[in-house]
Amino acid sequence: MEISLLKALLSNISSFLNLSSFENINSEPVQKYNQRAEDILKLLKPILNTIVGSEIASDEVLNMVFKGLGCSIEELREQFESWQPLLSKVYFVMEAESLNSKIRNCSLDILQFLKSSPQHLPEELSSASLEHYLQKIKHVGYEQTSPVIREAIRDKVDSVGPSSEILVKIAESLSLRSNQEILIEVVALEKLKENAEQDEKTDEAEFIDEMIALVTRMRDQLVLIKQSETCSPVPIPTDFCCPLSLELMTDPVIVASGQTYERAFIKQWIDLGLTVCPRTRQTLAHTNLIPNYTIKALSLNWCESNNVKLPDPMKSMSLNQPYPLLVHAESGLPRDSNSFPYSRSSQPMSPESRSRSQTIWRLLSERSGIEYRVDLSGIENQVKNLVEDLKSTSVDTQREATAHLRLLAKHNMDNRVIIANCVAISLLVNLLQSPDTKTRGNAVTALLNLSINDNKKTAIANANAIESLIHVLEKGSPEAKENSAATFISLSVIVDNKVKIGRSGAIKPLVDLLGHGTPRGKKDAATALFYLSIIHENKARIMQAGAVRHLVESMDPAAGMVEKAVAVLANLATIPEGRTAIGQEGGIPMLVEVVELDSARGKENAAAALLQLCTNSNRFCCVVLQEGAVPPLVALSQSGTPRAKRKAQALLSYFRNQGYWNNGRG
Repeated sequence: MEISLLKALLSNISSFLNLSSFENINSEPVQKYNQRAEDILKLLKPILNTIVGSEIASDEVLNMVFKGLGCSIEELREQFESWQPLLSKVYFVMEAESLNSKIRNCSLDILQFLKSSPQHLPEELSSASLEHYLQKIKHVGYEQTSPVIREAIRDKVDSVGPSSEILVKIAESLSLRSNQEILIEVVALEKLKENAEQDEKTDEAEFIDEMIALVTRMRDQLVLIKQSETCSPVPIPTDFCCPLSLELMTDPVIVASGQTYERAFIKQWIDLGLTVCPRTRQTLAHTNLIPNYTIKALSLNWCESNNVKLPDPMKSMSLNQPYPLLVHAESGLPRDSNSFPYSRSSQPMSPESRSRSQTIWRLLSERSGIEYRVDLSGIENQVKNLVEDLKSTSVDTQREATAHLRLLAKHNMDNRVIIANCVAISLLVNLLQSPDTKTRGNAVTALLNLSINDNKKTAIANANAIESLIHVLEKGSPEAKENSAATFISLSVIVDNKVKIGRSGAIKPLVDLLGHGTPRGKKDAATALFYLSIIHENKARIMQAGAVRHLVESMDPAAGMVEKAVAVLANLATIPEGRTAIGQEGGIPMLVEVVELDSARGKENAAAALLQLCTNSNRFCCVVLQEGAVPPLVALSQSGTPRAKRKAQALLSYFRNQGYWNNGRG
């Protein structure tokens, strides 16, 4: 049976190596990852052929590796065969790189095992030849994108935000070269998130949500830079620019969602098989394109008034156009006026022309009953009606209105701005005290979605939301408690809000949620406490609420939140009562284990916490050494993140200087 595993593996490898005839294999991003796997398997296959039928091929340990390698090859082949251009490139790359790493590691394990058992090898194989192939596979190196993506997501969660350089690197690696490709990526990721939520895969859905936020940030920067490229002192009204091309529209059309696009671009979008509105993500009830004569007339008038020439939409129709804007942003070089597609005439506009233009503008606006934001008038009217419903004395009406506002605020930035401008925030805050559970839940989720806009975070806090969010934390449904904690995360990005939240009494219910909430609620509570613990005065409050015991319990890998718990403990370890509680609650062995076995960020924060504990207490220093911290600290000092290296080296130096440890060098 064991030999058949090897033959099955060889069959898998042969099938994989024959994928070159498959039509998907030469498309991006499949080609790159196929080549990487091929390079490894072509080196491994001759070795495996040599040991077929030999005694060593029946080894139990080796067969476990054969089985794992076969599964990884099969999974990667399925990934390649199922790839389509409308699927998520980010998700594909994360999966493909993980499987490629497994294939590489299994191959190295096989060769290492064979090399360590020379007495059982066929005569054709020597230790020297195995070492040769080992080195060749080790040198099949490549730059991975997934660690960059994970680091960018981590930076975003930590409110640092990925740099322009990182966004460029990710965009180039994924071949996201245009605004339209980025929007396709967002649509694909949202579909994956929806599937994960339906399958109740909460952690996967959360991670995909972070990927969506990262790609959305990439697009937001692209839009801002595109807008800044103009040399015109008169800003181009947003509603005259196509959300797909980011250029002035020459033939604007309305789709089923009520949004307006350049005809050529939205037609290409629909022809690709995409049936959702790029801007709102609503499913399009039909694909009819209705000319938007009002926008066209207003746009032409604006161009005439400002001596701007309309672009040719066909010149930028290619989905594979370069990705110049983010690159320009990073270069810091002056932008040439020719880089912007609208050329401004050097001739000033005559007073007669300006007067005529203003008159036409006024007449067109009066005739249509709208001004610049024609696309959003339907949403504005809908929101105004919903805001009126929030004032109703009917519980059913309030429940329905909050549910609609919750959905409107979910994805679209324009919707969030409209909802806030219609004075909905204070009404939603009031409804956090509603006796109706569903209304409370809808209201807190709507506020969470509105708080995504940074300029609304302060407005929400100033509307006395903090006290009402505490009420939801204490009395709400499990989901409402989760969203209340998530809203505190969002609000606490603002420094002043950190202070307000800490002084308001929110920390105790957040700690209670950390100890007794749902898995998602615990994670949100830990993240909120991390942000709040950045402010020194909040650390004592977190300690008084008994957070350390729950944080140490959360360091059980089965809880899935080691990294979050350690990040909070690292902040709390900077005060005496924090260090005492960590020692009393048995946190030191857990921190040492994190330094040895956890993620890069977890190791970094664990080392920071241990440094505080040891340099402030001889007793804790002895406990840390007794737990065997030196070997993992030495490893971390050589291969951790820059901050982790600094912390590990400082701690090892302290051990040596105090005479606790004199063996070797850190």
